[in-house]
Amino acid sequence: MGHMDELKDIREFCRDEYEAYNMYTLLAKNPLVSARIRSTIGKAALDEHRHYVFWRSIVGECSSTPSTIKRLLLSLLLPLFGVTVTIKFIESMEKNALESYEKISSMRPELKEEVEKIIKEEEEHEASFILGLDEGRVKYLGSIMLGISDAIIELTGIYSGALGVFVNTLSAGLTGLLAGVSAAISMTIASYAQAKHEVGKAPKTAALYTGIAYLLVVLLLALPYFLINVITSAFAAMIVAALLVIAYMSFYSSVLFKRSYLKEFIETSGLMLGVSILLFVLGNVLGQLFGVTTSIH
Repeated sequence: MGHMDELKDIREFCRDEYEAYNMYTLLAKNPLVSARIRSTIGKAALDEHRHYVFWRSIVGECSSTPSTIKRLLLSLLLPLFGVTVTIKFIESMEKNALESYEKISSMRPELKEEVEKIIKEEEEHEASFILGLDEGRVKYLGSIMLGISDAIIELTGIYSGALGVFVNTLSAGLTGLLAGVSAAISMTIASYAQAKHEVGKAPKTAALYTGIAYLLVVLLLALPYFLINVITSAFAAMIVAALLVIAYMSFYSSVLFKRSYLKEFIETSGLMLGVSILLFVLGNVLGQLFGVTTSIH
């Protein structure tokens, strides 16, 4: 690493630390963040500002406020995904920096002590956030994922099969809705029974999260059939809605469990589409076999 490249990297660290300080400060002021969590975020903000001051002492002024896009992203992440995912997303933007910090530490022995302190504090941020955050939607993420995944697979399967049997969107929509509500009740009971054997989980709360998640997906996927009169168009809109839900949950998994977002999305989408194709073929075969199918238009 040459001297110019080294200064360029340090200037980038400086900007990133100041930006992180601003992001945490904005997050701490948001009314959606509970008072209990604000102190943890406030400490992280002070640490980030101190890191910025250190890097600034080496390269000069380098402050930069978060871009409009990042501010918008922050304002969207918090209500959509909660404070835990939002914080972990901000922290994830600094992961690559830690490796570069270590390189700078080895290249500049006189900075080693302070840089190692910065690395330690960055690692402590994540640990303190894990201890300080206890969101229900994260603690019971398994129950939520259970409800959402099962609802998507089951409902897309039902509506795919309905393409081979129904041409009336209202009939198809009611069939999916009734089957979905019935399955939601069954899955809620199953979640309750499962949570009774898991340490640290309240069975009623787990069941509630599973049931609500299931019902929300059922309503979302059924909605196009009550708004659109052409069954193929309603089906296409339902598939788009299902893909949006998968995209949403894939982001959750990728941030919380440090998984590949693209891999999560492709795997789940592929499973859903595979079941849809299978049930569409089966629906057509059964429709023709029992003489209840009509040409789709």
